[in-house]
Amino acid sequence: MTMRIAVVGAGIGGLTLAFHLRKKAAVVVFEKSQRPGGNIQTEDIAGCRLEWGPLGFLNNEPATLELVAELGLEDRLLPARPDAARFIYRAGKVREMYGNPVRFLLSGCLPVTARLRLLLEPFSRLPPEGDESVYDFAARHLGHGAAKVLVDAMVTGIFAGDPKRLSLKSALPKLDALQQKSRSLVIAAQGKGFGPRGHLHSFDQGFEVLPQRLAETVQVEYGADLKALPTGFDHVVCALPAPRAADLIEASELERKTELAAALRKIRLAPVGVVGLVFDDASWEGHPPPEGFGFLVPRGQGMRILGSTYDSSSFTGRAPAGQRLYRVLVGGRRDPEALDLDDAALLELIHRELTQAWGFCPRPAAHKIIRHRLGIPQYEVGHQAILDEIDRLAPPTLSFTGNSFHGIAVNACIADAKALAGRLAAG
Repeated sequence: MTMRIAVVGAGIGGLTLAFHLRKKAAVVVFEKSQRPGGNIQTEDIAGCRLEWGPLGFLNNEPATLELVAELGLEDRLLPARPDAARFIYRAGKVREMYGNPVRFLLSGCLPVTARLRLLLEPFSRLPPEGDESVYDFAARHLGHGAAKVLVDAMVTGIFAGDPKRLSLKSALPKLDALQQKSRSLVIAAQGKGFGPRGHLHSFDQGFEVLPQRLAETVQVEYGADLKALPTGFDHVVCALPAPRAADLIEASELERKTELAAALRKIRLAPVGVVGLVFDDASWEGHPPPEGFGFLVPRGQGMRILGSTYDSSSFTGRAPAGQRLYRVLVGGRRDPEALDLDDAALLELIHRELTQAWGFCPRPAAHKIIRHRLGIPQYEVGHQAILDEIDRLAPPTLSFTGNSFHGIAVNACIADAKALAGRLAAG
């Protein structure tokens, strides 16, 4: 008899799982909204393609590349400009983060004392037993100066999180694995570097091309406003953010449902606001508009915005001729109140701080404000223990996938969903 599987949530994880199971089981995906993709959505504003969530994926995950090929989307891939510079805002100035070590050290991204401390990295202390925060890891290897600037900015860009709370093992497992090879990251990396590898890619019509094509291959029941987990299936996979999964479980007829829901609610999500800004070229009044990939703002630099991505500069086709598209990110784990600002106050804050960063910022010709109240999951210290507790409490007919659990990036969600599909298909 064909196995019947219900998938709750048509985000990238749920859709990928259904895709890999579609020939081996009878799969139905239940989605509350009228569209697939979760936070992966591309919207037209004033002729520009604005991404609600991630800009794309790095082409370093085989599971994602295989999925793109299976969906016949290889000819629609759109790489980001390889020469798009990345910046960091420190000490009142946007500074380029050069890949060349010498140019980086001379760039002013770090104070002089922090630059000198980097030379001691090969003599770093051994990692402690148990879970360690990302900040403590960075301070041990790079010093507190670099941890407060570079690592804080990186965590802001990926998690909109607090490096002093995030778990190294769960949030950045590749860095944790690297330090297990040697007390020195430089030695362990053997000259290959220890930053993220791969090149950022999207699609010709925006990143939502991927979930849209996935949804065309599986059965999705849109408008499914479930009050509890669906019944009548051999297995249910919950691919929702952890707090929403907890609500459904608490309303279902499961043993230990109260304890399981409580464990899921231990996984926090940082609210994030995405503000798209469209500028006419003429509005810059002779000032050069910013070019590159964008900039990030470490904590303690006198700004509330988390950073900005220069979308029409980093990807072709994101804005028509004569216009430019930028996104500004606000909120996060350390400033959730930013999402409570009304539209006018939020736009004024952004204009003031972009002017501070760039030296000049015109008023936008168009804008779009998106508030993700359930934004980015925070894999804080003890995250793996929470996952172990969830596994212990969940019945054998219930599984979880999605960015709340084993990786927040699109690549991680796709790899996790594919692995889960393999386990379910094997029985």
